[in-house]
Amino acid sequence: MTGVTRGEDKAQGGGKPRTALIIGAGIGGLTAAVALRRVGIHVELYERAGELRAAGSGLSVMSNAISALATLDIDLGLEKRGRTVESFTVLDHRGRLIRNLPFREACAEAGAPSVCLSRSALQEALLAEVGDCPLHLGATAAGLRTESTGVTVEFTDGRTAHGDFLIGTDGFHSAIRRHLNAPEEERNSGYLCWLGIVPFQHPVFTPGSVRHYWGSGQRFGLIDIGDGRAYWWGTKNIPATHALDRYGAKDVIERAFTGWAPEIREVVHATPQDDILTVPSFDRPFRDRWGDGPVTLLGDAAHPMLTTLGQGAAMAIEDAVVLAHTLAEPGADDDIARALRTYEGRRRERTRAMVTASREMSDLEQAASPPRRLARDSYFRFTPRATLARRSAQALTFPALPATTPQVRRELSPLERWYWIADQASPLSGVVRARVHGTLPVALLRRALDALQARHPLLRAAISSDGGTAAFRPVDDRPIPLRHVTLSPQDADDHWEHEVNEYEFEHGIDWREGPLLRATVISRPGGEPRKDTHDLLLTASHCIADGMTGLSLLRQWIELAGHLSTGAEPPATSYPALPAAEDLLPRRHRGARGAAGLGALMLRDQQTARRLSPQRVTPQRNVPFERRRTRMVHRTLTAEQVDGLLAACKRHGATVHGTLAAAMVTAVAQDAGTTAPAHFAIGSPVDFRDRLHPAPSYDDAGSYAATLPSYVPYQPGTALWPMARFISEDLARRTRREEHLSMVNLLRWAGPKSPARAKGFMEFMDTKGPLNLCLSNLGRYDFPERVGPWRISDAQLVAGISVTGALIATANTSHGQLAWNFSHIDGVVTPARARTVADASVRAVLEASTAP
Repeated sequence: MTGVTRGEDKAQGGGKPRTALIIGAGIGGLTAAVALRRVGIHVELYERAGELRAAGSGLSVMSNAISALATLDIDLGLEKRGRTVESFTVLDHRGRLIRNLPFREACAEAGAPSVCLSRSALQEALLAEVGDCPLHLGATAAGLRTESTGVTVEFTDGRTAHGDFLIGTDGFHSAIRRHLNAPEEERNSGYLCWLGIVPFQHPVFTPGSVRHYWGSGQRFGLIDIGDGRAYWWGTKNIPATHALDRYGAKDVIERAFTGWAPEIREVVHATPQDDILTVPSFDRPFRDRWGDGPVTLLGDAAHPMLTTLGQGAAMAIEDAVVLAHTLAEPGADDDIARALRTYEGRRRERTRAMVTASREMSDLEQAASPPRRLARDSYFRFTPRATLARRSAQALTFPALPATTPQVRRELSPLERWYWIADQASPLSGVVRARVHGTLPVALLRRALDALQARHPLLRAAISSDGGTAAFRPVDDRPIPLRHVTLSPQDADDHWEHEVNEYEFEHGIDWREGPLLRATVISRPGGEPRKDTHDLLLTASHCIADGMTGLSLLRQWIELAGHLSTGAEPPATSYPALPAAEDLLPRRHRGARGAAGLGALMLRDQQTARRLSPQRVTPQRNVPFERRRTRMVHRTLTAEQVDGLLAACKRHGATVHGTLAAAMVTAVAQDAGTTAPAHFAIGSPVDFRDRLHPAPSYDDAGSYAATLPSYVPYQPGTALWPMARFISEDLARRTRREEHLSMVNLLRWAGPKSPARAKGFMEFMDTKGPLNLCLSNLGRYDFPERVGPWRISDAQLVAGISVTGALIATANTSHGQLAWNFSHIDGVVTPARARTVADASVRAVLEASTAP
């Protein structure tokens, strides 16, 4: 992005500019002020120090940082304030060559030079660019509070400041980070650093040179920063418990480097004692959480790292630039908190990689044992030059900024691919429904639906397939289909069930053309004093939405309509395009470790299944996959019945899910005429969003549930509660062991790779799989009771089945009642039989809830 308006004349939407409070006026804070002002945001800087001065040390502004600044047309003139890197040499402690690194070639490939300079020179350049930005010194943040109008900061001297949002750039010991996260320990690297700047000349110290010297548990760096000055640093393995002042004396440093190359001894000797800094080397474990509401972090406050790669300043600069671009995108003003989360998502993996690489390289370079030193030196001596250049260029290249409107362009993950394959055999969609009471123009819903689609990249996608590979592709020009059904006042109040059965489950989503979601409005005039009612349905491909996602999308649709009903324009911020769920799993569940965990789980389950021979829902007749259609039976528990259920669950030590599942097992066993003790298999989808890194929010589109089977002991004629406790405890145990995360990998290793190769897998799952009976209980979902001028009721989920089971129930508690919907494959389970099982399940719950 170039040509961004300079200064504060670019107020979003032509109104008053947003105000950003920046806490901390170091490199990150000053860069953030420059970048945000460049995109028209008003900035106020607050610094705890009484005067603004930089420590007497040097730093590198790498190519990636200079390229990042260029995207905002910011040129700090750093090549005039420091020295462009011309050579980068690694040597042993005596000055003997280990390797000349291809650093200049990597900078050329990255498209910008790297510059070494003093910290004070960079600070001066940023202050000159900041200009008249308000800068408040001696301002130590003591606390903050977020409000509907933004955020207020309280300072220790009694001052307060209010802004639309706040950026914590207050460094390693960030007060803002402490406010957002629990107390955390520093992570000691095991060595001290000495730093100095001094006028220096030496025959080997050529213009633009960077020289690193490696010894045993010690390192030294000698860097040209221009104007005849050298920036040097040295390290030595020293326990962190030792006092710094004891090791900061110049004679101690000179003794530490006795026998090292002459230029090292000379530059240390030339540096006055008062110009040497002694600092411990610490970082912190990487945290995914950088912000909350209108608050975020930047630079060392967000991701403190060791100095080994020289990327600390560059990462803070990149952060500031990406934040500015994100806040300049259309619609960012409409939802500042969401824009800040988008910025964090764009920076998280890049900075995580730098933190990890800095520590790994630090451990390698600081090696003290002979085997590790040999491995270190051999790696750099013998790695091909092209490989070193490529790896350096990757770090030195500023990642491309995302398109203003994020798009999804990636292959389907194994989980998504299975949903897509199953849907081609027989429609596999989920349907969510809510009832809106009051006058609701369909044209308003159309505009709200367009705004919802603009918000989510996955709602602007179709699926392309070349026969072997299936991938999401953007279809920005295709709106979400909206069907309007008009009823008369005499039509049945439950007509929505007919529409779900005869249309939504009858017709699959057009995945080739997209989008992968459609909407239906069923309007029924009320007449005075009864108000009009509108049943809103969203039907979504399981590739892009599970039950929680579906209810969230429905809620967002209604809320956007409420926003539009006031005459306001809809928020235009698009959420980021998230990776597939499998790519967000913790590392222990990926690759070989993930496969091993899955293998162990499958072996345990197979052994259990062989030992128990669990029963399944018996099909009444065989229905070919391509002719299978889902049908549903709707049941509810009233608010009074829900209260009774909750109280009974508490008395008997069971969860609501365990109780509902036990009731379904009882109903299915009775339907099968089971007269002897037996085991029944029932599956429970478990949400795993909170285990992913980073964790998607419930407002993000995507499918994030994995199903775990429970092999439930059924005893005819006994109370429901032992089964309910068994299921509750079994799921809790398996979830603690993260077995649901292992199950996410099942389709990577065992699932079909294409529709043409899916028949055998589908037949196995249909005849022998443990999951043809399932309960998906979303629990209490706080769907709003009022939005704008309307009352909302009856929010619920109905699941499609396709080839994935015979009888699946969904449950959620919203608007004071529990909706319990029983989906079945017509023919495999007849409608009459499904009604019998549904009624028996409800009866079992009510009898158990009221029993003494």
